[in-house]
Amino acid sequence: MLYRAATNAASLAGRAAGAVSHTAGRAALAGLEAALASPYTDEALDQIARRIERGPELERIAERLLAGPLLDKAIDRLLESEELWVLIDQVAQSPAVTDAIGQQGAGLADQVAGEVRARSERADARVERIARRLLRRGVIPPGPSVEPHTP
Repeated sequence: MLYRAATNAASLAGRAAGAVSHTAGRAALAGLEAALASPYTDEALDQIARRIERGPELERIAERLLAGPLLDKAIDRLLESEELWVLIDQVAQSPAVTDAIGQQGAGLADQVAGEVRARSERADARVERIARRLLRRGVIPPGPSVEPHTP
């Protein structure tokens, strides 16, 4: 019987603690809502923000955010969002980007063409010298070396 009384008392104490915890939680939420509805909330937040901006707190907060999983989660969510890919597509198709890509492509094409032209001229000169030697006609002195075209 003593055992049963102790068990009942423990059960009752557990239920009471749960009820107190629940009531305290509800009271805390009500207090938070009252504080947020207060006309002083914006002023308090401004003071907190100014203090953080002046002190080392902002740097510590930023370091914690960058080191923690929150940044990874935010990046993952961003990469999964359709809006990001729509934005990237719009930027990629913008006239400024397509013009830049075109200029980059034209510059590369000019460089390649200049190099091919220089190598072709050097190869032509070699072939002509070999042909003249084989035909026993005078060797044409090598001309100035042709440098690749650089824009």
